[in-house]
Amino acid sequence: MFSTLLLVAGVQFGVAKACNDPDIELLDEPISIVEPIQEKGRIFEPGTILFNSSLPSACSVINTEGTVEFDVSDAGKVINLKILSINPPRIHSRVIVRGLKKATVLSKAYGTVGNKVHVKYIQFKNKT
Repeated sequence: MFSTLLLVAGVQFGVAKACNDPDIELLDEPISIVEPIQEKGRIFEPGTILFNSSLPSACSVINTEGTVEFDVSDAGKVINLKILSINPPRIHSRVIVRGLKKATVLSKAYGTVGNKVHVKYIQFKNKT
């Protein structure tokens, strides 16, 4: 957890960078962070959320963050997913939706509505 906090300190959200930019360090594997916004606590099984986007042909990398609202069915499926805000707009939206729908939901969250989480998809960090 502490190492994730240190990593996020050197991250810019919503800024496109080229893979060969000398000011950034391209991560070997992207980092997916999902934090609950409400008092309901954790909704997903730790380690089951993975946002993964293939790099575009121009090799642009963008770190994305946003807020997502969704319900969980009685069977434990993420439904009625809606992106409330995302920076930058529309970039990685599908990746985030796909990642949340594939994640394993904790049984205590089955049948809940109006769940809100803050998501971060990190592909690079600034060199310090």
